[in-house]
This record gives sequence, C-alpha cells and structure tokens, in this order.
Amino acid sequence: MNDLNSIYRDGFAVSSIPNDLADAFLRHAKADVFHPDKPGSPDVVAWEEDDPSKSFTVPLHYLGPMELIGLGKETEHFRAHMGDWSRTNVMLQRGKRGDSMGWHHDAYDPMHIVVIIYLSDEIWTPEDGGQLLLGEGDINSMGQLVDESRVTVKEAVSPNHGTAVWLINTNPRWVHSVSEILCDKARYTLIGQFGYRENVMRANPRKRYGNDWR
Repeated sequence: MNDLNSIYRDGFAVSSIPNDLADAFLRHAKADVFHPDKPGSPDVVAWEEDDPSKSFTVPLHYLGPMELIGLGKETEHFRAHMGDWSRTNVMLQRGKRGDSMGWHHDAYDPMHIVVIIYLSDEIWTPEDGGQLLLGEGDINSMGQLVDESRVTVKEAVSPNHGTAVWLINTNPRWVHSVSEILCDKARYTLIGQFGYRENVMRANPRKRYGNDWR
C-alpha cells in the first residue's frame, strides 16, 4: 500500500486485496445480472437499489468479505478514534466501451470511508481508458464543485484486477472521476462503503441540537 498517511493528506490511498479473493469476487460478478443505467454510464447489478443504504439483498459472498476488508489495516487509525463500523454498503458496476463518469464526491451519508475494488480478466493500460482519476477541487458553501475544469488531478489508477482504492468520504473537496472506456474489456467495480448510523459531521447539528451547539 502507498504511504498510509496519504489517505488523510490527499483523501485517498491505493492498495490491493489478495488475488484469491479478487478471483472469487470476479467469478460472482460474471454470474450476476446487470441492468443498463443512463447512456454513457456503467451497468448496475440487479440487486442494487438507487439508495445504497436500502440495498438489503446484497449477496453474502460480497457482503461478508467486504465487512472483513473494512476491518483491515487501512482503517485501523480511523476506527481507533471512532469505533468499528456500524454499517457497510456494497455496490457493483460493470463498465463497457464508451462509459465514463464526471467528477463527483460519494456523498452517501453517513459513510465515512469508501473502497473501490477493480476486477478484470485482462490487463488494463492507460490507452484502454477507464482510469480512476483522483483529484481535489474548490467547492462552494453547498459543498459542490465550483469549476470541474480546475480540479487538480493527483493520481490516475488503471482498473487492474485486485486493485483497491481507499477514499475518505468526509470532505467534498476530494473528488474522483472515470475516463472514457476506449476498449471492449469488461470493467467490474465492487464498492464498499463504511460508516456509522449516526454522523454528527453531516447531520445539521444546529437544526438538531440548537444554535448553541459546539
């Protein structure tokens, strides 16, 4: 894994999962049923809800291992301060030629840390497209990007088998995007989101506790 401090300094860190676990995830993903999303976007798996917190039928062969991944060394420091996760969400996508995603922040309250795991039978190179771009941008008072064209790209990651990208999900300045897929390889993305059922960092504390809240 890259310097673990980078997840707190830059909002992300790149690591990997064991190859046998990645192989198992890929076998399950290939057997899953996917539905088209909006044009130019990855297909979504049939068991996934639009609101990830309402996906109550995540297959155990994804959910069980993902819960263990969320308790790994990458999150030890965070959990030492906040406690073990009380909630884990799982999402699965299948990208294809022409798909891409613009700059965005995964604002799924109350998920604090996200891991993006890539699964593929083939080697991906930058020329294939489909890279995960990790960046930082200026935001307005609503936490929205002011100018997508001025996002500073900090790293580009090709979606190779078993690659895991960890994202801190509490700062909307830290954003990511996916470049257009320029090849016919299937780009499977398994996403784990870890958080707590109560998140005072995003819970409008003054509305809930009064104007004297500190």
